[in-house]
Amino acid sequence: MDAENSSFYNFVIVGAGPAGLTAGITVAKRGFTSIILEKGRLAGPKPRGESMAHMPIVDDILGEGFLPSIGFKSSGGRLWHSPNDLQITTTHKSGYDHYFFEWREFIDRFTEVANDLGVKMLFDSTVIEPIEKHGITIGVKYKSMDGQIQEIYGNAVLDCSGFEGVIGKRYGIDYTKMNCPIVKCLISNANFNIKENPDLEFYFIGNGDLSYSFDFPPCVAYFFPLENRRAEVGLMLRIAQVPNMKTVKMPDNDVILKVWSKIKETYPGFSVFFNDSNIDYEEITSLPNARIAEKFVPNPGVVLLGDSAGFVNPFGSSGLYYSMEMANFWVDMISQDLETIIKLNKSGLEINENLWTFNKIENYTIKFEEQQVYKEVKNMYNLIGAFEYKIFNRLRTSDKINKKWDYIASLLNQA
Repeated sequence: MDAENSSFYNFVIVGAGPAGLTAGITVAKRGFTSIILEKGRLAGPKPRGESMAHMPIVDDILGEGFLPSIGFKSSGGRLWHSPNDLQITTTHKSGYDHYFFEWREFIDRFTEVANDLGVKMLFDSTVIEPIEKHGITIGVKYKSMDGQIQEIYGNAVLDCSGFEGVIGKRYGIDYTKMNCPIVKCLISNANFNIKENPDLEFYFIGNGDLSYSFDFPPCVAYFFPLENRRAEVGLMLRIAQVPNMKTVKMPDNDVILKVWSKIKETYPGFSVFFNDSNIDYEEITSLPNARIAEKFVPNPGVVLLGDSAGFVNPFGSSGLYYSMEMANFWVDMISQDLETIIKLNKSGLEINENLWTFNKIENYTIKFEEQQVYKEVKNMYNLIGAFEYKIFNRLRTSDKINKKWDYIASLLNQA
């Protein structure tokens, strides 16, 4: 690749969410070039509420003290409601302060930092497919905002495009087995008091519990409090056990919305939040929390990061901290080898196959799997796999789940 070619970057990043923007910021801090391609008109285009622990990486990427400045501090607790809200268990995360905040303020800070560091970002740019040479992914084709098909090249392609996994899908990642449908809803004038409801709340709904949809999959309704009587609420379908459950029929979006409407109106405990509230935003989307990707490097030259790899907390379904840590670590690993290659070749503006040998990929993977953040996510997937099998498959109904709630509570305290 010609060093003067303006379409070459050390890192080509697909998606301007927390994983992609963390990657771009880390690349810039390491002294390399990157470009972020985002199909939306702005970074993190869809509104939502969020929460996360105030971990060191948040200060490293967004600046010390930023997170407390946009959110309110929580105890980090989670309230787990048994079916029909008959029993409640509270668990706590220890070690770091926990904050709830509005998504737009959070994501705009990423773009501000990225812009200050000179990270190039192209919006309204939809990645179509990867470009390969000698079996190595060396770039991507994308449709620009003017409808033209463009090509861009790099030493590494980082797929941070989320649960749709544009590049991952091309290389055989089966997102239908990773993704769980979810209804996301933002409400204002919500019926709650932040002092009385300062924590995340989850309501278990077993298969067969809903009189208006007996064959509906097991699911969890959730409540994320925000300031000024705003909240994100929604419904997470838990589908990991569905293929083994004869009593479940996988619903289409129309059925999901009808069930969601009924839950908002009538489900014990949960429906109270909607009294006299206003729905500001509502959609059906997906979260990749049924299983983690088997390969983070599905093809030489490509790394799946964050939601594209299913690298989330499958219990609470938040991937912010995990995607930031993952992006930061992989960029650091690749950058270290890229530095060596540049010293030898006197240029980083060329495709170098030595970066993506079998041994290099194996070494990258081993190093990442030695990290505490990987072990934590892997352990959570193991726990939730056993948990959902016992709760949603073996017990299944509200009566049985409630009878075994003490046992369930003990499992939740391990999550």
